[in-house]
Amino acid sequence: FMMDRIRYRGVGGATKTQALRTQEKIRNRVICGEYDLVQAAGRKKIEDFSEVYLSRRRHLKSRKRDELSVRILLRYFKGRSLGSILPANIEDYIAKRRENGVANGTINRELACLKRMYNLAIRWKEANKNPVNEVDFLKEPPGRTRFLTPEEAGRLLECCNESLRPIVFTALNTGMRRMEILSLTWDNVHIDSVIDPYIEIPISKNYKKRFVPLSTDMIELLEKLRNRHQTFVFIGMRGRPVKTVRKPFETALRKAGIINFRFHDLRHTFASHFIMHGGDPLTLKEILGHSSLKMVERYAHLAVAHKRKQINNLNGVFSDCHLFATSAKVANLSSR
Repeated sequence: FMMDRIRYRGVGGATKTQALRTQEKIRNRVICGEYDLVQAAGRKKIEDFSEVYLSRRRHLKSRKRDELSVRILLRYFKGRSLGSILPANIEDYIAKRRENGVANGTINRELACLKRMYNLAIRWKEANKNPVNEVDFLKEPPGRTRFLTPEEAGRLLECCNESLRPIVFTALNTGMRRMEILSLTWDNVHIDSVIDPYIEIPISKNYKKRFVPLSTDMIELLEKLRNRHQTFVFIGMRGRPVKTVRKPFETALRKAGIINFRFHDLRHTFASHFIMHGGDPLTLKEILGHSSLKMVERYAHLAVAHKRKQINNLNGVFSDCHLFATSAKVANLSSR
């Protein structure tokens, strides 16, 4: 019989009748799935399939993360066929990565890449099953919520150069991602809107359009920067669009004396202060462009702490009333 374009031969018997009977038995076993012909698809080497996988995902924003994950996965699985990698092998991979001190989140990203590879391999008839489905992902710590105090934010802005300062100010006041800010064009800035001025982000990280409302401070900044002869909003010292802010941002942090801080933490700073000043999680989710409320749950405790601080503002307000009521009650009892 044929399997994966390879012809397999075997002795069916000493006579034609015996051979026909053997042929019928094999045919029945094939029909019942005992030979599982789809397994033939699992013979492709993982390194060969990874090339196809990456070539078909070049258009995606996650391609760089995929390329890194595939490179690491191949250190362990190169030379293995798709069908030969078992859940136990993946568990060994996890154990080795953890022994090397790799964070759980990083390992999970690699497992997610491997899982996508197998799902697509099944769709493309290159594999029959996904071994990652039988492996538990690792628990990850809560997302990072490092944010600046208003005093720290003020120091940072003072230490920014002229082209960096409006970029940092925009991140603090909108929660936009770094690349969303650097790629912002005047066509997507609507500060003359009759109802509510806003910034339109045509394609965000999750490929959805979203609209970021603008505060009065942001409107004033954009009006100062507005130049109808330019395409991009943020222009560098040499009159060209800003492509990167890594070095000037690190310099500003050093001058401001701020440690353990990344540009993306400006987004956390916006979200944290939005919640602490009475903003609701649902609105924050829409502004940040998250797909679910789970992504903004990390800021919930800030709202509770801020409410507790506001409650403390009532300390002493009713103390005199309480003492008056108590003394009045004692006076009434003594007069009887």
